[in-house]
Amino acid sequence: MATAPLLISSKLQDQLGWRQAIEKEGLKVGIPPFDKILGGCPRGRITEVVGAPTSGRTSLVHRVLAAAWERGEYCAVVDASNAFDPWTASQAGVELDALVWVQCGHNVEHAMKSADLLLHSGGFGVVILDLCDVTPAQTRRIPPSWWYRFQRAVEKTPTILLILGRETHAKSCATLTVEVRKEERPFAGAFPYQLMKAARYQVVPRKPRSEAAGAFTASA
Repeated sequence: MATAPLLISSKLQDQLGWRQAIEKEGLKVGIPPFDKILGGCPRGRITEVVGAPTSGRTSLVHRVLAAAWERGEYCAVVDASNAFDPWTASQAGVELDALVWVQCGHNVEHAMKSADLLLHSGGFGVVILDLCDVTPAQTRRIPPSWWYRFQRAVEKTPTILLILGRETHAKSCATLTVEVRKEERPFAGAFPYQLMKAARYQVVPRKPRSEAAGAFTASA
């Protein structure tokens, strides 16, 4: 026999402690534009990270996930295009045992609904919605109401919703928007037997706008 779903009001959720007070200090990830200029990734808010392929978006995400794990927080990745690589993430300091990975097989609707369920379930320090490899035609068909719904879902919680893409999607619903750019990739050794040991990327704040930019290095 089917049972009716358990519905709990927002007021009761507050009383039960499912929605916690927002920490004043954002999540520090070890990157100057986040930590020194912007105070880290803001909690209870939407952060957007935009950039071209190979611009350093994945390396930045690994920094965020590793920083959250160091604070004992659980995280989730909603992977719209099945592009997340667990092995690379673990090598960058991401604790896979504390990570929920949702593969959506290029289905944007499934990705949006999965992110919605995770945000409303609570208990996650960081929820990442990866739309990087979704075509612009698909992302532009996403109703704006989704971004307002996500904004409302996280605003009274300590959760960070981080959206990845080639262009901005949440727009006015995002509190912080940064652009990531490829800066340099030094190689060691003599041609043609060269080895890339690390890559350097630049992070530029777009919202709120700032002339100050910072850089970070990721191991190859």
